[in-house]
Amino acid sequence: PWWPARGTGTLIARSVMARAPYVELRCRSAFSFLDGASLPEDLVTRAAELGYDALALGDRGGVCGAPRFFRTARKAALQPIVGTEVPLDAPSTPPVLLLVEDRRGYRNLCRLVTRLKAGRPKGDLTAAVSHELLEEHAEGLLALAGPEPRPDLPRLQQIFGRDRLFVELQRHFDDEQAHHNLVAAAQAEALGVPLVATNDVRYATGERRRVYDVQVCALHKATVDEIGRRLPRNAERFLKSPHEMAALFRDQPEAVAHT
Repeated sequence: PWWPARGTGTLIARSVMARAPYVELRCRSAFSFLDGASLPEDLVTRAAELGYDALALGDRGGVCGAPRFFRTARKAALQPIVGTEVPLDAPSTPPVLLLVEDRRGYRNLCRLVTRLKAGRPKGDLTAAVSHELLEEHAEGLLALAGPEPRPDLPRLQQIFGRDRLFVELQRHFDDEQAHHNLVAAAQAEALGVPLVATNDVRYATGERRRVYDVQVCALHKATVDEIGRRLPRNAERFLKSPHEMAALFRDQPEAVAHT
């Protein structure tokens, strides 16, 4: 986690001493084009209302929302953790969420995003980076992989080591997701990769689910009547309270504690 020191333009590292039992590490805002239904300010405001001590913002393929997120979090006395979700160019490989650990990590993240976007038209969602490029920019970053089985998990472990890589678990009351969780947890255990709980937040409150559904329809160029199963099955991807998340993962206390 990082932020400018008061009165200077430098970045200083500080540690999280969270009182809440859980910190949400996977949030997307409206800066993830058509894939987030709340502004960074709304996510921070809701997190403060729910008693969070820290919150991560990891929009897709960029850090455009970070300044507004950072500014609002400081006003709310909430520690901002900045990151981004980066797509990888290996076949059948999901994106990886990168979170900034220190000033060096923020510099590497910005350079990686620049390489991702260079020469691409605005709004292009097909850009991806190689594992080799990811390795070149891995210092100062934490990686969250999941919440599904990954063919590249051993490679990510090579890149980030045992202390900066986590496999995610998510629970949105979906049978297919529950199966993925089981397989991903078994893969993590076999490799000695720790687990971490996240809620894959796309909106601050459940009421914003309708806005998100409209965004998904726009993304797929389909009407609400046509979109079918491409919509999320429920409205569980809202920012839940730390105690609610701790209760949801009460059988996985380490995954909660790792947040």
